Amino acid sequence: MKKRIFIIFSILILIGVITTGSLSLSLVRLNYINSVEEQLESNSRLISQFLKSQNIEDDDLNIFADTYSKEIGARISFINKEGEVIGDSDINIDLLENHKDRPEISKAYKDKIGVSQRYSKSLDKNMYYVAVPFKDNNSSLAVIRLAVPLKDIAEYTRNLVRNIFISALAGLFIAIILAVRYINRVTYPIEELSKATKSITQGNYGEKVYFQSDDELGLLAENFNIMSTELRANIQELSNSNTNLKAILKSMINGVIALDNYKKIMFINPTAEKMFEIKENEVKGKSLLEVIRNNKLDDDIENLLHDNMESNIEIEINYPITRVMRVYTNPIKLANDPNRKIGVLIILQDVTEMRRLERMRKDFVANVSHELKTPLTSIKGFVETLKAGAANNIELRDKFLNIIDIEASRLNSLIQDLLVLSDIENNKNILNEEDINVNNAINEVVDFLSELAKKKNIEIVNKINGNLPSVYGNRGWFKQMMINLVDNAIKYTTENGKVTIIAYTIDSELIIKIKDTGIGIEKEHIERLFERFYRVDKARSRRVGGTGLGLAIVKHIVIAFKGSIKVKSKINEGTEFKVAIPIEEK
Repeated sequence: MKKRIFIIFSILILIGVITTGSLSLSLVRLNYINSVEEQLESNSRLISQFLKSQNIEDDDLNIFADTYSKEIGARISFINKEGEVIGDSDINIDLLENHKDRPEISKAYKDKIGVSQRYSKSLDKNMYYVAVPFKDNNSSLAVIRLAVPLKDIAEYTRNLVRNIFISALAGLFIAIILAVRYINRVTYPIEELSKATKSITQGNYGEKVYFQSDDELGLLAENFNIMSTELRANIQELSNSNTNLKAILKSMINGVIALDNYKKIMFINPTAEKMFEIKENEVKGKSLLEVIRNNKLDDDIENLLHDNMESNIEIEINYPITRVMRVYTNPIKLANDPNRKIGVLIILQDVTEMRRLERMRKDFVANVSHELKTPLTSIKGFVETLKAGAANNIELRDKFLNIIDIEASRLNSLIQDLLVLSDIENNKNILNEEDINVNNAINEVVDFLSELAKKKNIEIVNKINGNLPSVYGNRGWFKQMMINLVDNAIKYTTENGKVTIIAYTIDSELIIKIKDTGIGIEKEHIERLFERFYRVDKARSRRVGGTGLGLAIVKHIVIAFKGSIKVKSKINEGTEFKVAIPIEEK
């Protein structure tokens, strides 16, 4: 910018200098010529007056011209009424032609001052002539003409041009220096404003300029500083709002996706990124259907864009895993223009677990109803049979009463297991937590179940690795966990089999393994073993007296102890349950 202004200023100054110099040259040259003309005219009149006063004869005019010409520095010529030269200071009059047709002479004959610039053949040079009429009845003289060579005027002009050129150069140099100083003075504020503006574009909001000026640039700088301060405050406010909004969106447990009116993704929060294993920078600008391949959702959004009505639907999404989503869609409208819609806001709520729990609840209610109904139906049937007369038959009566007793016991066991499971799920008995002596608890369980094992000639091998550290929790729950696992192993181990209990510590964890040599479990059943009322072999389970809740209780107790449980099994070789419980340091 500075260079461009300098070039423009230089061109303008140069034009001004050239124009001024040319005008000055023309005016001074014209003034000089006018001065020469006036001087020649004045000298001509002086000569005229002198000739009249001295009564000089025509024959003496040639001598007079020679003498006086040197004094005034000009050629003097005397011409009579016929145009003949009767006296000349520079040339022999006998050699001169008749001058009657000379322009300056012709004008002088008309009683006017004759002026002419022309080439003189007699002198072979350009001359400047001034002719003045002479009136004297006693003389034949009619015109007095003075002339000077034009080369004198040309020499003066050359000197004048040189002086003007030197002056112009000096003026140009001074003007350029002043122009540079002025340009610097003018462009400095502009450059400062430009630097500050560039700094603002790089994110340095609040940048200011500092220079003193009383003109419009000073006012511009003042307004710029005010604007910069307000811009910084506005940007800070927007940044804070944006930060708060991002924090809110990041902390939301639901997925959030914003689309434009063309169903292109504008924004996606971290929860939605995790849901679909994507990154915002990878999907931004893509259509929603490319990211979430669900036609039902796409159709719902299409309807919203046309009808401008919010909605919520439940869909199943199969990528990256199968999940059930509750999807809420709302139009995005501008606060200052509610009639203008700029896109769609999608809220994604993962209800997979909720629906799974609902199904479990329904299944649980159905299973409980079934498990309660089966023994009750059996009991009621035998009671009715006894009432109908079977009680008189001692053998049938004892048989039926024995069956009623078994079914009542199974019903009682089922209710007890349901109560235990309810207590564990609701975290009851939390006040009964204590340091549990693991060795004693396991030994008590072995003693408690030894009689059951003897009935099937099953050996219980207790391999406790030394004096184990205690674990903190509900002792009754811990024993219940061990009883269920060992009891389960005994039930599903054939006669003359073996159940082994192994307990040891590793990496601040208590490890308990219950291994049996039983029938084993097929691989497809292992994942569902800990579900309520799930049975691998329902007939066998009922035959051995299982309620279908034992392993579900074990799982919840392990969770209450912040532990984990794993299962390994091979058909006809046996099953191993491995429980890991963290040992809390006191």
